[in-house]
Amino acid sequence: MAKAKATIVKTTKVLVGTMPLTQINVTTIMKQAGLRRQTFYDYYRDKFDVLGDIYRTEIDADVWYCGDYRRWPQTVHAMLTYFDANRDFYRQALQLDEQNAPETYIRAHLEEMCRTILRDLQHAEQLTLPADYQQFLAAAMADMSLGVLRRFLLATPAEPVATVERHLSTLIADNLAGLKARTGH
Repeated sequence: MAKAKATIVKTTKVLVGTMPLTQINVTTIMKQAGLRRQTFYDYYRDKFDVLGDIYRTEIDADVWYCGDYRRWPQTVHAMLTYFDANRDFYRQALQLDEQNAPETYIRAHLEEMCRTILRDLQHAEQLTLPADYQQFLAAAMADMSLGVLRRFLLATPAEPVATVERHLSTLIADNLAGLKARTGH
């Protein structure tokens, strides 16, 4: 990653932790970073693009086994641990309701992760799921996970990670067990 890009990312993350996201714009980021405003556009379209990049980069580094069906419990643990460690940042990010808001990136990532895990499940358990149902299931699981994540991050007082992890893991295990039972496995 270019030094300027890394500076933009680091500065944005610090700013989001110290001031409302609605008050942060490209000028604010670049002034704080000590870089020319135009440099921002060498890497990003807008502040939401930076937020999405932060999410994608950090989640890929912290949750590297997302695509393995057998490791989904570790994936849930790693994701909740990551979001808990970055709670202040994501509390702000998830409250945005704009076109390119970070929730869009998070939901797309969750859906792709669910789709990958479902493909791996089919392979590992010799299941056959119709493509349209597999797509529906991945989207529904992503929506459910995002809802749980929002509740976890925005709750006051904060709910313990272990409690959310236990409940979410049970919900996912029950769904996967039902899917396997329904298909005769």
